[in-house]
Amino acid sequence: MKKLINILKKIEKILCSIEILLNRENIILLNISNNIHLLESIIKKKEKLFKEYFIANQEKLLFEKKNSIFLPYKDEELNHYIKQMNKKCILLRNLNRQNKIIMNKNFYLNQKFLELFGVHEISIINNTKIDLKI
Repeated sequence: MKKLINILKKIEKILCSIEILLNRENIILLNISNNIHLLESIIKKKEKLFKEYFIANQEKLLFEKKNSIFLPYKDEELNHYIKQMNKKCILLRNLNRQNKIIMNKNFYLNQKFLELFGVHEISIINNTKIDLKI
Protein backbone atom coordinates (compact mmCIF):
# COMPACT_ATOMS: atom_id res chain seq x y z
CA MET A 1 0.00 0.00 0.00
CA LYS A 2 2.84 2.38 0.77
CA LYS A 3 4.17 2.01 -2.78
CA LEU A 4 0.73 2.78 -4.24
CA ILE A 5 0.44 5.87 -2.03
CA ASN A 6 3.84 7.04 -3.31
CA ILE A 7 2.74 6.50 -6.91
CA LEU A 8 -0.46 8.48 -6.26
CA LYS A 9 1.54 11.30 -4.65
CA LYS A 10 3.82 11.36 -7.69
CA ILE A 11 0.80 11.60 -10.02
CA GLU A 12 -0.66 14.36 -7.86
CA LYS A 13 2.57 16.39 -8.09
CA ILE A 14 2.59 16.00 -11.87
CA LEU A 15 -1.04 17.15 -12.07
CA CYS A 16 -0.23 20.21 -9.91
CA SER A 17 2.66 21.09 -12.23
CA ILE A 18 0.36 20.77 -15.25
CA GLU A 19 -2.14 23.07 -13.53
CA ILE A 20 0.54 25.72 -12.99
CA LEU A 21 1.54 25.53 -16.66
CA LEU A 22 -2.06 25.73 -17.85
CA ASN A 23 -2.62 28.83 -15.72
CA ARG A 24 0.53 30.44 -17.15
CA GLU A 25 -0.60 29.55 -20.65
CA ASN A 26 -3.98 31.12 -19.94
CA ILE A 27 -2.37 34.38 -18.78
CA ILE A 28 -0.17 34.52 -21.87
CA LEU A 29 -3.09 33.84 -24.19
CA LEU A 30 -5.21 36.53 -22.55
CA ASN A 31 -2.39 39.06 -22.86
CA ILE A 32 -2.72 40.86 -26.17
CA SER A 33 1.03 41.22 -26.68
CA ASN A 34 1.72 37.54 -26.11
CA ASN A 35 5.18 36.12 -26.50
CA ILE A 36 5.06 33.15 -28.87
CA HIS A 37 8.42 31.80 -27.66
CA LEU A 38 7.20 31.68 -24.07
CA LEU A 39 4.05 29.93 -25.23
CA GLU A 40 6.13 27.36 -27.14
CA SER A 41 8.24 26.60 -24.07
CA ILE A 42 5.11 26.10 -21.96
CA ILE A 43 3.67 23.72 -24.55
CA LYS A 44 6.91 21.70 -24.60
CA LYS A 45 6.89 21.49 -20.78
CA LYS A 46 3.24 20.40 -20.87
CA GLU A 47 4.05 17.63 -23.34
CA LYS A 48 6.86 16.41 -21.08
CA LEU A 49 4.58 16.43 -18.04
CA PHE A 50 1.84 14.58 -19.90
CA LYS A 51 4.37 11.88 -20.81
CA GLU A 52 5.43 11.66 -17.14
CA TYR A 53 1.76 11.42 -16.13
CA PHE A 54 1.17 8.64 -18.64
CA ILE A 55 4.18 6.68 -17.33
CA ALA A 56 3.16 7.16 -13.68
CA ASN A 57 -0.41 6.15 -14.45
CA GLN A 58 0.82 3.01 -16.22
CA GLU A 59 2.96 2.26 -13.17
CA LYS A 60 -0.13 2.63 -10.96
CA LEU A 61 -2.20 0.35 -13.17
CA LEU A 62 0.52 -2.32 -13.27
CA PHE A 63 0.88 -2.19 -9.49
CA GLU A 64 -2.87 -2.51 -9.03
CA LYS A 65 -3.04 -5.44 -11.45
CA LYS A 66 -0.03 -7.18 -9.91
CA ASN A 67 -1.43 -6.89 -6.38
CA SER A 68 -5.10 -7.40 -7.34
CA ILE A 69 -6.16 -4.00 -6.03
CA PHE A 70 -9.22 -2.48 -7.67
CA LEU A 71 -11.25 0.69 -7.28
CA PRO A 72 -12.84 1.60 -4.94
CA TYR A 73 -9.99 1.03 -2.55
CA LYS A 74 -10.63 -0.36 0.91
CA ASP A 75 -8.14 2.07 2.42
CA GLU A 76 -9.55 5.55 3.11
CA GLU A 77 -6.23 7.28 2.42
CA LEU A 78 -6.06 5.76 -1.06
CA ASN A 79 -9.66 6.78 -1.77
CA HIS A 80 -8.84 10.32 -0.67
CA TYR A 81 -5.95 10.53 -3.17
CA ILE A 82 -8.12 9.16 -5.96
CA LYS A 83 -10.88 11.70 -5.25
CA GLN A 84 -8.32 14.52 -5.23
CA MET A 85 -6.83 13.30 -8.51
CA ASN A 86 -10.27 13.10 -10.13
CA LYS A 87 -11.11 16.66 -9.05
CA LYS A 88 -7.75 17.88 -10.33
CA CYS A 89 -8.24 16.12 -13.68
CA ILE A 90 -11.66 17.75 -14.14
CA LEU A 91 -10.17 21.15 -13.33
CA LEU A 92 -7.30 20.57 -15.77
CA ARG A 93 -9.68 19.47 -18.51
CA ASN A 94 -11.69 22.67 -18.09
CA LEU A 95 -8.57 24.85 -18.03
CA ASN A 96 -7.22 23.15 -21.13
CA ARG A 97 -10.55 23.59 -22.94
CA GLN A 98 -10.61 27.27 -22.01
CA ASN A 99 -7.05 27.74 -23.31
CA LYS A 100 -7.90 26.02 -26.57
CA ILE A 101 -10.92 28.29 -27.06
CA ILE A 102 -8.80 31.40 -26.46
CA MET A 103 -6.06 30.12 -28.75
CA ASN A 104 -8.52 29.32 -31.53
CA LYS A 105 -10.07 32.79 -31.23
CA ASN A 106 -6.65 34.45 -31.39
CA PHE A 107 -5.52 32.44 -34.39
CA TYR A 108 -8.91 32.88 -36.09
CA LEU A 109 -8.65 36.66 -35.73
CA ASN A 110 -5.06 36.61 -36.99
CA GLN A 111 -6.06 34.42 -39.93
CA LYS A 112 -8.97 36.74 -40.79
CA PHE A 113 -6.60 39.72 -40.69
CA LEU A 114 -4.15 37.96 -43.00
CA GLU A 115 -6.94 37.02 -45.40
CA LEU A 116 -8.27 40.58 -45.46
CA PHE A 117 -4.75 41.93 -45.91
CA GLY A 118 -4.19 39.51 -48.78
CA VAL A 119 -7.43 40.56 -50.51
CA HIS A 120 -6.52 44.22 -50.06
CA GLU A 121 -3.05 43.57 -51.50
CA ILE A 122 -4.55 41.78 -54.53
CA SER A 123 -6.94 44.67 -55.19
CA ILE A 124 -4.04 47.13 -55.09
CA ILE A 125 -2.09 45.02 -57.58
CA ASN A 126 -5.16 44.75 -59.86
CA ASN A 127 -5.74 48.50 -59.66
CA THR A 128 -2.16 49.25 -60.59
CA LYS A 129 -2.29 46.82 -63.52
CA ILE A 130 -5.52 48.36 -64.74
CA ASP A 131 -4.06 51.83 -64.40
CA LEU A 132 -1.01 50.77 -66.35
CA LYS A 133 -3.10 49.38 -69.20
CA ILE A 134 -5.19 52.54 -69.51
